[in-house]
Amino acid sequence: MSKFRSLMVPVLAGAAIIASSATMMPTMTSTASASMRSSLMQGTEIVHVNVSFNSQVPLADTSDEAIARTQKTSRRFIYRMAVKECAMLKETIAETCRLTNLNVSTNVQHQSGNNPVMLNLNGNAQFAISLESDSAN
Repeated sequence: MSKFRSLMVPVLAGAAIIASSATMMPTMTSTASASMRSSLMQGTEIVHVNVSFNSQVPLADTSDEAIARTQKTSRRFIYRMAVKECAMLKETIAETCRLTNLNVSTNVQHQSGNNPVMLNLNGNAQFAISLESDSAN
């Protein structure tokens, strides 16, 4: 029998993305939402946690090569954030943590007027954790 619980945790993360010769400071806000589902797997309650990361990076150079470099650097940023998220879960509520799925997407948004071209970066990481014994209650 499954029980469902929800937990919404706002997270603010600041980070620098470095691409080629330019340093870009994205506006990074993250929302972590945990959808808790009890499932006994070898006697351990497994909780599934989904975390989303969203950011916008202004693009000074809009050449295909510069955009490709920035997209690659941005994807690496999300990969590092996913690894750090597992560590944070283990520091707070998790006994064990395993990344089970990671989706990353980028798209270029052309603005009107004098506004800069922006790279939108989105990531969604899914983790399977077992709760620490005192967190389960």
